[in-house]
Amino acid sequence: MNSTVINRRIKAGLEDIDHWVQPEVLGMSDDVKNDFEKKKDALNQFLQGLSFLEIKENTGITRQHLHYLINRCTDKDEAGNSLGYFGLIKWKHSTKRVEQVSKLEAGKALPGSLQALFSKNPMLLKTMRTLILEGIAPESTKASQHLTWHQIHNIFLDQCTRIGIAPPLYPFCSDSKGKASLIAWGKKIISENNKGVLGGNQNSEDIRLPPSYCYERIEADGHFVDVNWTLEVQGLNGEGVIICRVSRLWLIALLECKSTAVIGYSISLGKNYNAADVTSAIRSSLVPWKPRKLSLSTISYKPEECLPNALMPELSYVCYDELWLDNAKSHLSGICLTMLERTVNAVPVFGPKESPNVRPRIEQLFDLLEEAGIHCLEGTTGSNPSDSRRSDTKDQRYHLKLETLLDLIDLLIVRYNTGIAPGTTISRNEVLKRAVQRETGIFRQVPIAKRDNCIKYSIFDEAVIGEERGRPVLRWKNARYYGAGLSLGGNLLGKKVLIMAQEDIREIEVVLIGDGTPLGKMLVERRWRNTPHSLFTRAAVRRFMTNNSFISHAADIPLAFRAHMEKEVKINATHQRVLARLQKEQERKEQNIDNLQITESIESDILNNAEKLKSVPIISDEDDYDELDDLISRLGTTYR
Repeated sequence: MNSTVINRRIKAGLEDIDHWVQPEVLGMSDDVKNDFEKKKDALNQFLQGLSFLEIKENTGITRQHLHYLINRCTDKDEAGNSLGYFGLIKWKHSTKRVEQVSKLEAGKALPGSLQALFSKNPMLLKTMRTLILEGIAPESTKASQHLTWHQIHNIFLDQCTRIGIAPPLYPFCSDSKGKASLIAWGKKIISENNKGVLGGNQNSEDIRLPPSYCYERIEADGHFVDVNWTLEVQGLNGEGVIICRVSRLWLIALLECKSTAVIGYSISLGKNYNAADVTSAIRSSLVPWKPRKLSLSTISYKPEECLPNALMPELSYVCYDELWLDNAKSHLSGICLTMLERTVNAVPVFGPKESPNVRPRIEQLFDLLEEAGIHCLEGTTGSNPSDSRRSDTKDQRYHLKLETLLDLIDLLIVRYNTGIAPGTTISRNEVLKRAVQRETGIFRQVPIAKRDNCIKYSIFDEAVIGEERGRPVLRWKNARYYGAGLSLGGNLLGKKVLIMAQEDIREIEVVLIGDGTPLGKMLVERRWRNTPHSLFTRAAVRRFMTNNSFISHAADIPLAFRAHMEKEVKINATHQRVLARLQKEQERKEQNIDNLQITESIESDILNNAEKLKSVPIISDEDDYDELDDLISRLGTTYR
């Protein structure tokens, strides 16, 4: 239907709409985000000249509601600036919250009305806290385990009526009768007290039926690789080179169950892997894969050897429905769960550790990678102390360098994806490729607005803004962060925020959870700022300071901790893994993060990856010798 364009007089304040700041939708809940996008679409259609009838048919926004939204967007905040797009956010307050009891008689809902109601009626506050936290209704002694917000709101209105509150007093003067404010307050106290009775029993029986379509189910787990490798660490005080001999590193992999293809992975050098290593593997499954710069000239990539997200644009940034994990602490951490919620939006399904019956495909993957790859190396430690393949002589031990081992693991995984998928005659990558080409299903993808954050950040976590010497401060992972966003108008104390960070956590980006207000980038305090470091370093420093083996008043804690570990490895060789990881983190070149910008679009990035795959030299049997083919000569038959 052809729309009739209407020339309208633009309300004062709308002429600067092109310069309005865009709220960060990543920090919004689904209902708030959908409501915001609908209102924004209606406003844009109004400016394009569409009639009010067409706008209502397209978005459901009436003429009266649209005029209200325009007035709200052009209103001024406390600093004298227009609210802009932030005026479209559901439940966003445009004035300072003042908890005065007199506002209960204003005849309309005002910011802070619920807190004013509780201040005037302490018994009502106590009743609602008991109901939400313990499930005990008024005049009852038995707790209910199946309460809903609708039931809690009805009890709230009934209690208000009993103490003599009637229209037009609050909450009866509110459009939702105070339901929105009650839910927000209830979720806050549940989070503060870490308990609540909403939703009932969330445990359900594991579903072991095979997946019916691609990306329905992903299995994830970590596996330690037993092989001897060395890493040379340069001493900080001119003490020469420290040789770290380590016989274990962790491989964290994500496997798509329908095709059994590996869609992402990460490597960890610590004694155990942490939540940041898991989120790095999840990010690897979304962002298009790039070939490594191989350290050996005798091995190379072959055509079609890649992760599925580099095959075609439709397979990049694909979300999955379920992520099956075990009950490891790194999987249960808030960082991992926040990453799933804010990017992939997958449902985590937890099960027992080391259970091939629950997650058989990922366990089989690790067995194949070891038997067809790692155990073929001369420096392997074998699968047990009595393994005949175990290297015992000193000449065979510690001959493999770390970069070579990482190259080998990457080549093993991408070559595994070119193997025949079970029950088919085509490769694992080809199964996913044909699933897209047949268009038999709808693949969810990360929204384009979120993809830049997927590229830039691998850590997503939540925190609460605190106070220090009367000023707001953000404390996260045992360090303080400061930024201009903390000086914004309004009371930020106690507000929950979403933190987005890279592996180097010296600088983070912060967004308010709820309305998506961006607080901008923040820098860590000075004693953590000079040297690159990760969450692993923060946790290791805290662990060593707890047992009083490391006490630092240095101006550069990560560097001082590395100097401490150089002394420790001479006494206790088990700390060599920690020192090796510190060296890998601190050898990164200093970068000015403000100048790191995405200069190419997502599509061009994927096309560049495809060109790289095409340009990889093909080494035939007649031209050159491929050392990897000799290492995994049994790969073709084993993986079938």
